[in-house]
Amino acid sequence: MKRFIFALALILANTFILSAQNDNDVAPHYGKMPPIHVDGNQLRDEAGNKVVLHGVMDTPSPYFNSWRWGNSATDANISACVNYFDKLFTAITDSTCGAYCNLFRLHLDPCWTNDNSVNAKGFTTQNGKTYDPLGQEVGGEADIHHYSGARLTRYLKTVYWRIAQQGLRHGLYIIMRPPGVCPGDIKVGTYYQDYLVDVWDRVTKNDSIKKYYGQIGLELANEPVRIKDANGSESNDQRYRDFFQPVIDKIRANGFKGIIWLPGGIWQQEYKPYAACPPTDPLNNLGYAVHNYPGWYNNSDQNCVAANTITAFGNSVPVVRTNPIVITEVDWSPQKPGTGHYNESGAWVESNYGTWATASTSKWGKAYKALLDNYGNISMTLSGTACYIDVDSYIKNKKVVPAFPGVTEACGEACFKWYAEYAKVDYPSDEYYQEMDIPENAFELSDKWFNPHILYEGTATHSSSFSTVNMKKGGCVGWRFDNPGGLDISQYEYLKIVLPRNAVKGTYLRIYDNSCNANYFGDCYKLNMAGSKEFTIDLQNLVSEAGNKIDLSHIRIVGVSSDNADQKFYISSITLDGNASGITDLTAGASAFGKEEYFTTNGIRINSLQKGLNIVKKADGSVKKVLVK
Repeated sequence: MKRFIFALALILANTFILSAQNDNDVAPHYGKMPPIHVDGNQLRDEAGNKVVLHGVMDTPSPYFNSWRWGNSATDANISACVNYFDKLFTAITDSTCGAYCNLFRLHLDPCWTNDNSVNAKGFTTQNGKTYDPLGQEVGGEADIHHYSGARLTRYLKTVYWRIAQQGLRHGLYIIMRPPGVCPGDIKVGTYYQDYLVDVWDRVTKNDSIKKYYGQIGLELANEPVRIKDANGSESNDQRYRDFFQPVIDKIRANGFKGIIWLPGGIWQQEYKPYAACPPTDPLNNLGYAVHNYPGWYNNSDQNCVAANTITAFGNSVPVVRTNPIVITEVDWSPQKPGTGHYNESGAWVESNYGTWATASTSKWGKAYKALLDNYGNISMTLSGTACYIDVDSYIKNKKVVPAFPGVTEACGEACFKWYAEYAKVDYPSDEYYQEMDIPENAFELSDKWFNPHILYEGTATHSSSFSTVNMKKGGCVGWRFDNPGGLDISQYEYLKIVLPRNAVKGTYLRIYDNSCNANYFGDCYKLNMAGSKEFTIDLQNLVSEAGNKIDLSHIRIVGVSSDNADQKFYISSITLDGNASGITDLTAGASAFGKEEYFTTNGIRINSLQKGLNIVKKADGSVKKVLVK
């Protein structure tokens, strides 16, 4: 088995966005992310809409990421790792290229949490093999005796949350899974239960995780095989509940309100004990995380009768009738001449085009999709980003194409079609909005709000009069608004910047709107700051380097970049000024014409709405802003 491993549109109440409806837009609500919760056996948003999610999983490991961002999980590679995932998220959510993911399963990969100087009690090593406190041999990611809780807390903030934050910004709901995989036996009251309690205790004490509970869910463990009670028995139905109940209790005690996804036994394909003896949750916000591979649930290329697959799944996963389900691992591609491998059950599997499991869309896949459509409450994530898109094609050529191009019987091309179809139905409401949690001055100079590592690692110190920033060559510092809607500054006329000394050559102000999806290397407004220390930016006439008008209602980054090695940059203040929506003085003495009066933001009356921000005064005297794209 593979061991890999918000969306809050900021809309001010008096702002109206006018844009042409794209008749070819097959999923106009795609990318909206109101908080979701469990309601019976469905996921629903706050407006009561049924929600079913589709996406991929991945893990921030240099090995599993094919060394694309570095060769080690170290502080020096954090930005490269986070930026790599930002690129992946851009690709898998690019609906203009046919990609329609809205769910990402994030593995808190143990390459960041392991510390070889840590040796947990009860583990022994003999003849090069490691044995856990239960006496069973453990290896790979099932061996947690080097797990460091301190490293988890540290890298949750600097790596895992930053990746999740990028995913949320791209319109992806997030499911986190703990570092590593379960050993063959897990037993109530023993070390692995304690380990999971510690992991989720640390995760759910993080304020950012708690804040976005409606968009972030937790999958409590990855692929338990045998779940035993405190006496080592597998004969009672209470053992599943007894193993995971303390984990649930710890999560809720910490104040996390989001969905908790419970794994089953036998590599997440057996859930009968839950149906007989379900865990309790004061919030009733529990779902079940299931895995599904060819050969499971009475479905393979040799045996692909949809009705039989549906029945077998219902028998093994009876909780599908009472709770929502997410299949967090599934993939397939057809047989390809070459060598194969032994699967988790020891059976020989013929080689294929690069997935864990071997099967064809027209056979196994047809029955699998019938299963999804029959129950109607099963979300899913493919077993890797590379099972959905051709990652190298995107990294090298910026082309978003299905994985295994031209192999129509593989999961890549199949899920490109399926996800696009699913994006038209069971989507969350697009009417949800929430004010971004930012200070009154959006560009506050403080450790909490100023980001010294938008691109590459930097440092910042703040005094009462100015801030000092140490920047790397090509780096960027400033403010990044990571909710999908960004920051709305359309009601302001000017952005004013004051420096305590002149900026040096090679220093630039950059402003990005939603059109570039906050891609640092995308089109943006760029100002050469060299030789000056005071700047007044005319926001209402702001255009990018490519000549595109900057959408002030969706600002994503306001930053300063440097072409210099190890540069120090000093800044005293950056403030917004001028109320572009106030028209009391603009309309004084003006006589109304027609039913409405139209004005530019600097008070010039116009006969009709024009592209950009307009001020409209109705006949009844009320005022509104209208942004025409």
